[in-house]
Amino acid sequence: MMKRAFFIAVMLLNFQFCFSQEENNQWHRTSVGAQFSQEFVLDGYVQVREWELVGDKIKLKDLGMTSYPSIQLYAKRHLKKKRALAFAYDHYFVHGRSTFDRDITYNGTIINGRKGIDVSPTIFFRASAIYTGPLVDQAHLKIRYKVALALDYIKFYLEGEVTPSSPSHEVYEGFGRQAFPYPLIGLTGKIKVSEKSNMNFEVSGTYVPRFTSFYKEGGHVDLQYSNFLTAVDYSWLFGNFDVALGLRLRHMHLFQESKEDTNVITTFTTGPYIETRYQL
Repeated sequence: MMKRAFFIAVMLLNFQFCFSQEENNQWHRTSVGAQFSQEFVLDGYVQVREWELVGDKIKLKDLGMTSYPSIQLYAKRHLKKKRALAFAYDHYFVHGRSTFDRDITYNGTIINGRKGIDVSPTIFFRASAIYTGPLVDQAHLKIRYKVALALDYIKFYLEGEVTPSSPSHEVYEGFGRQAFPYPLIGLTGKIKVSEKSNMNFEVSGTYVPRFTSFYKEGGHVDLQYSNFLTAVDYSWLFGNFDVALGLRLRHMHLFQESKEDTNVITTFTTGPYIETRYQL
């Protein structure tokens, strides 16, 4: 799966979505691009309760999730006064397989850990709408504010053999059923190194305290969310193309609770990425 994701990313890098060149920024221009990243898992866990079955707290690394690739597609429309509106789609190709010396309880289902558990059917993607504007606009330094609305969809699988005594046979939890769009704020910056190269950085995140949402699953669903991202890259300009190599650190924590469920997933990853940007 990793090789297939990389092959797709290489093809997309020639014509799809991401950041643009600020040097030729005009309000009527559109920039597009793509990004391929390899996420290495530093920490994180998943735990899902279903009624009286609390569910095991399982570390992602124990599930064989040591690393996985991701692809981002991105499109930006430049507006007046050096502002911009962008849309991004991130897809994470989660995979991992492991065995345990005991049964695993997940979403009200008891799974035979000795026969192996596979998380590869998991579906995980993020859709974002992003608005940016200038804070500092100098010849060698540009800093922009960023406000965004993002939605994470996660359908997390523990695919395995269900024990005969299990009260349920559902080996996944659809976090997306209770997903809630959350706000993000941050800063992006560009330091001009030469006429054809730049150093770029980003810091963004959010913290949404626990609140009662309008979603219902055995009663109203309480949600709590936090997210953090920091990234730095070095980019080179080739005509209308901009190619960047960088490193990113991500954290995500999603908590959901109702009378029926208590669902928690946390990820903490880092890894390199390659990105291309094209201004139409």
